[in-house]
Amino acid sequence: MTVPVFLAALAFAWPLLGAVVVMSAPTVRSREVAVWMAAIGCVLALAVFLFPATGAVAAGWDDDPVQRAGRVMLAFGLLLTVLESRDMADRFLRGLPHVSTALAGLACVTPDPVVGLGILEASLAYGVFVFGRPAGQARAGWALVRTGSVGMFLVLGGLLLPGASPSAGLMMACGIVMLAGLTPFGQPWREENDTFLFLPFAGAALLLSMRLRPHGGEAFDTALVAAGLASVWLTACAGRSDDGLRLFRTFPSALALIAVGARADVAALLFLCGWCLAGGSRSGRSWAARALACFPPGAPFVGCLLLLSVMSDWSWVFTVLTVAGILCAVVRAVPAGGFGQDIWPRDTAGRVACSVLVVTGFLVPLAMMLGAF
Repeated sequence: MTVPVFLAALAFAWPLLGAVVVMSAPTVRSREVAVWMAAIGCVLALAVFLFPATGAVAAGWDDDPVQRAGRVMLAFGLLLTVLESRDMADRFLRGLPHVSTALAGLACVTPDPVVGLGILEASLAYGVFVFGRPAGQARAGWALVRTGSVGMFLVLGGLLLPGASPSAGLMMACGIVMLAGLTPFGQPWREENDTFLFLPFAGAALLLSMRLRPHGGEAFDTALVAAGLASVWLTACAGRSDDGLRLFRTFPSALALIAVGARADVAALLFLCGWCLAGGSRSGRSWAARALACFPPGAPFVGCLLLLSVMSDWSWVFTVLTVAGILCAVVRAVPAGGFGQDIWPRDTAGRVACSVLVVTGFLVPLAMMLGAF
């Protein structure tokens, strides 16, 4: 076994090991242990990206640099989650982010997308088990399972149809949109726990959608772009209302699906970075809202530039609709009093997130120009 293969295997197993360690640690030290385990996981994910397994050993599971970089985003999303969390007495709940991230990473590298969907379903089932254990939460847990399972079966149904057919592409696109939780099509997740399960789950669904394009064909691409545009324009029309703020939480997911449909994978990667570090319930914070609104500097801003440069060659009609939708959504999603004066966050988690967003927005295009993607 070569060193890159060993690093890749260790990077996949590390979040599961972290979950076991965090669940076994005393409550008063669980957060500190979780931060250390997540930080080591980020280092391992970066090492796998910089020193990938090559040749026949990696064929079919680790030969895509975008997928490897996506797992780096998932690892940093886990670090930010544990930095924000408090000491929790529930062992299952404090281990859930590590388990969700581990299963999300495994789902992205399975040779067969069907197996990846099965792993995502297992991640969803485990998360619902953890959330549904308290009294009175069974109905909410069943709603999550129902919506996620519908998305899974739609994608599986599309995979059973002839490849590149319109029906297969439409079914798979509808399933991916539901798995990604794209409002208003997906499940409204509970705000207090969405970072524990939903962020890595939806991130894995976005990465998995890139591997489904050969079977989905042109209909799959067009349906993803249409769904993303619909979510962007709904965000723009809702404005500063409560519905608008709820829609704005999945704004980077909408842009990422548009990028996947336009085959702008590097742009989708940058939007995935914004989703993992600033999406979900974090969107209400000043620094996160600024990042999601594609304000420079940051990964989503650079992602917008790359997306529009690719879409101009793909379709001018969709390009104009995307530009107009993004501008309207950003302008109307900005709070009436602005984002506030705190350009740099005061908490550790916010500082880590902003640093990663800025560095990623600079390094990913540089790596693309050097031929890494």
